[in-house]
Amino acid sequence: MYEIYARRWQRLFNSEGGGGGGGGNEGGGWTAPQGLPSEFAGASADETLGKLLGGYTDLNTRFGGMREKLSKMPSAPEKPDMYTFEPGDNLKPFFGDIAKDPAFASARTAAHKHGLSQEQFAGFISDVYSPLVEQGVLSAPFDPAGELKTFSSATGLDVKGTQEALVANETFAKGLSAQLKDVPEALKNDVNGMLMALTDTAAGNVLLRALSGRLGENGIRISGDGGQQGALTADDLKKLDTDPRIDPRNRDHKDPNQRFDESLRKQYDEAYARLYPTR
Repeated sequence: MYEIYARRWQRLFNSEGGGGGGGGNEGGGWTAPQGLPSEFAGASADETLGKLLGGYTDLNTRFGGMREKLSKMPSAPEKPDMYTFEPGDNLKPFFGDIAKDPAFASARTAAHKHGLSQEQFAGFISDVYSPLVEQGVLSAPFDPAGELKTFSSATGLDVKGTQEALVANETFAKGLSAQLKDVPEALKNDVNGMLMALTDTAAGNVLLRALSGRLGENGIRISGDGGQQGALTADDLKKLDTDPRIDPRNRDHKDPNQRFDESLRKQYDEAYARLYPTR
């Protein structure tokens, strides 16, 4: 095989180097073709061909190793949604259904765009979130069942009592939001949202319950709040008997906290009708 290539190369070299083709063959001796690097030029065609074949073999061997290395390197999956991530023990409490998280979808798309392998992707996500957990920056996902259990345990209420307390808290929050004064119109929705957000957590519900109870002790009731699912109790009625807010004559009272509250008066009348139907 070498001899076949040698004869072919020799004919080529003789053709390009012979005659007046610029190969420097005026004296009849063999001259390497123009443009051939000096390290490959030999005294004859055979010697030159030997150097060329040796160089080619060495180059092919090197690239063969590179090709093998590249073929074994991890590659990106065919589609972004093929990336998966299984959070470690330190991250599990902070991840819900990650497949439904829009941030995770964006991370998949970016990883695929930049050619990250599955292993690289998983390592990247873990390395991004783990320090946030350690620093206390990352919050655990909202767990309604967990918040309910915490509230019930902290207050010592049974199932029925917990349900009634949560309904009363929501009613109180809505009433308080509706009666707040001096809230700029541009921020009303935000303020209302913050108050209602308290009803989603155990701590928030404890706060609302405490506020409602404290105001009630001082004879201050928020329209819409109440004991059992928003209804006034007998003790509430006793306190309201002398409350100026149930007196229609106080419609124009200069103190807003003592001004007639039509909604409160309606609750007052309904509570009397319910608790003392014979009166």
